[in-house]
Amino acid sequence: MTSKLRAFEHIILNIPETSELKGSLRDAINQTDIRVEDKRRLHMHINQCNTINDLQRLFYNALLKYEGILRRSTTSYTRVFG
Repeated sequence: MTSKLRAFEHIILNIPETSELKGSLRDAINQTDIRVEDKRRLHMHINQCNTINDLQRLFYNALLKYEGILRRSTTSYTRVFG
């Protein structure tokens, strides 16, 4: 299964400035149909990121979650994004 977030991977790879990447990720997340609670948590975690690497890690962890690679029964959202 491919996550709708996968369509935004080019953003992660092509924006070299942290604040611009944060804004682009927020916009991308708002365009998806993931649960409102998950969007809220993603936005909260984006705000906590201070570097491009932090944002990339957050994005790819989200892909793992939404593409079903992580077992939902054993992995909490906080553990994935924390």
